[in-house]
This record gives sequence, C-alpha cells and structure tokens, in this order.
Amino acid sequence: MATKPGLLFTFRLIPAISGMLARRGIDVAELLNDTGLPLAAARGEITAPLSRIQAFIAKCATRLAAPQFGLDLAAALPGGAYGVAEFLVRSAPTVEAGLRGLCEFAALINPSGQFRLVPGDGEGRLHYSLGSERDTLGMHLNEFTIAYLVRQLGSIVGGRMPLASAWFSHARPAQADILAQHFGCPVRFQARDCGFAVTTTVLATVPRTADPLLFQFLLDQARAQLARLGPIDIVSQVVRVLEVRMSSGDVAAGSIAKALGSTPRSLQRYLADAGTTYRDVLAHVRERRRAELRGGGVAESAIARQLGFSDARAMRRSLERLEPARPSTTSRRSAGR
Repeated sequence: MATKPGLLFTFRLIPAISGMLARRGIDVAELLNDTGLPLAAARGEITAPLSRIQAFIAKCATRLAAPQFGLDLAAALPGGAYGVAEFLVRSAPTVEAGLRGLCEFAALINPSGQFRLVPGDGEGRLHYSLGSERDTLGMHLNEFTIAYLVRQLGSIVGGRMPLASAWFSHARPAQADILAQHFGCPVRFQARDCGFAVTTTVLATVPRTADPLLFQFLLDQARAQLARLGPIDIVSQVVRVLEVRMSSGDVAAGSIAKALGSTPRSLQRYLADAGTTYRDVLAHVRERRRAELRGGGVAESAIARQLGFSDARAMRRSLERLEPARPSTTSRRSAGR
C-alpha cells in the first residue's frame, strides 16, 4: 500500500540554501534528488510534502555540519524575502500593529501556517503553528522561522529585539543553550507550538521604519492578494474555522463541515486523506489554545468556557485523557538565570 504524502508545504528558500551549499562545494542537486524534490526547486518556490522538505533540510544541516542550521539560514537570508507581509511589519505604526498584520496575512507567506498574537499579563505572546502538526515545521525550520522574524523586528526597532521568552514545539537533544544565548531569553522546548513573548512596552514601540501611508497601501495590497489566494489545505481550513467558533461551543463536525461548504462525511474523508481525523484536529486546537490561555494567566473556569466546555472539570476529562507524555525542557542564559 502506498503511503500518504502528508501535508503539502510551500517553500521558497532552496535558492538561498543552494548558495550556502555551493560556498562549501556541495551540489544541491544531489540532495534534492536524494529527498525526492524537483531540481526546479533550486530556482524558486515549490510546493511539496513537508516531510520531504524536512528531509532535505536535515541533509543540508548534516552536510554543512551545522546543528544550528535554522539560525544560520535566518542570518544568511536577506530582508524582504517574504514580500508584502514582511513590509507590512516594517511600515506598521507600532510593533503590535505589525505583528497583527503578520497574523492576518500569514497565508501570503505560507497557506498552511498561522500566527496568533495573544495578550497576557503585561506582555503579548506571538504563537506560530501549522495545522495540526505536533512539531510544527521540525527543528531547523522552526528555529529559522522565529530567528528570522526576531532578526527583522530587531532591524526595525534599531537593535536586538528584547524577548521575554521563546518556545518551540520540537525537542532539541543538544546545544539548547545556544538558542537561549541567541535569543537572549529563556527558551523552552516541546511546547504546543512555536513563538515568543515581548512586553507591552515593546509592543507599543514605534519602528524607525514606520510609514503610515505605506502601511495603508500595503494593507490594501495584502487584502487583494489574500482574496486571490488559492484554497488552503483542508487541515488548516478546519483549524481556522475552529479558532473562530471555539468560544461559542459550536464545534460539532456537522457545524464545521457546513461552515466549509461540505458535509460531515466528506469532511471526514478529506481529513483521512490528509492523515488525520476531525477528533484529533479538534483536540489539538483545544490543547494548544488551553496552553496559550494558561500562559496568559487565565483562570481554568474561563479557559473552559473559551474552549466550548461546560466547566473546568469537563475540560480536564476531555483533554487530559488525550495528553501525551511529553516532558518539557527549559534552557536559560547562564548568567543570573
């Protein structure tokens, strides 16, 4: 029986990676061929199974002897690589407005990815997730995503971006302290998703690149591009609808299918083709949202209501029996932490 290809992912960084490999005398064509990716990927954007892209990245890291390959790639990639969504962040009137623009138009970077800015006690927490993928993009691409975004934010505030904390969904078996040093804050692994927290003071910062007229122009451009965007993969569509409907409690498969213009049977079939089930996607979204709200200091009873449960006890019964045994590890800077 043929295996399912898994989640499709749009990736545009192979030309930049090809340059990194070429400087070390490594032929990118060999690695593309080994991982089942087309040679055309060396020239531009491709859409391919995420598992193949992850395998390609892992081979690159091995050949380059670069255990922090994601950080290296973030440092090597020139600014502006993500077009309108990135320039929105640069021209926004405040850091918070820029991050909210990123959340709204994340699909322009990749249709499967989702950013969410969640307010907490004196801080804002930016979360990044990919459908119901437990490890999001995998170690190297997770670290690249956060490192590149933090680097670009640092360039618009005129210095190192001051993070309160950062977290990743993957495990890091070695050299975790390097990430804490890189980001200048405590770093946690095996979280529900990836992201970082900054204080409300940082969110209110006016970027030195702020340009209200350009920001409004780019908003109009981004909305037009989003309207022309092709269909998003089915798992991401279900996740997005669930995020909106969660607090109302209306998360029955029939209701979600109707919102997507489908039927419950068709929805379950589409999700099965994507390698998952409606129950698993719902549980993942609820677990992730619960972790976000807990991180913001929200009471259990309020969390239960926001997740569509009658009370905290019902929430615990539903979620904790599905909780995987995943230990959490934390790395901190060595000085004073």
